[in-house]
Amino acid sequence: MYEQDYIMRQIKEITAVMAKVLLDAKVDQSFAMLQEVNNQKAYTLIEKLRNGEIKEAVEEVDRLTDDNTKENLMIGLAFYDELSDTSDAALIAAGYSWVKAREAFERFAEKYGMQQMTNLYFGDGNDGGDDDDE
Repeated sequence: MYEQDYIMRQIKEITAVMAKVLLDAKVDQSFAMLQEVNNQKAYTLIEKLRNGEIKEAVEEVDRLTDDNTKENLMIGLAFYDELSDTSDAALIAAGYSWVKAREAFERFAEKYGMQQMTNLYFGDGNDGGDDDDE
């Protein structure tokens, strides 16, 4: 358990660094307002996730990230960070699986040319875990 917590902290720190680099860390008022709108979008998607509407939330992230903006990248990273923390029981209750979550993240990461991020969020897929909970 400790090892998993440590790995999740590392993933969150890497995500934060990427956000800082990609967004150039320049904050002005218009950027702050845009960030607030994006935070609201991310919050809405995460609430859907927490309410068991995982498939719908993933589809919405897919649609949202079709235009490949930095802002939508950040929304997607926040969403998938939360999805990767979702319990097995919650995924099963929503009729979802780790395999589907990994495939969805792979599609998202490919849109931004970040395929290597999949293993950071969902492991290498060969860990013998409970990815086939369907």
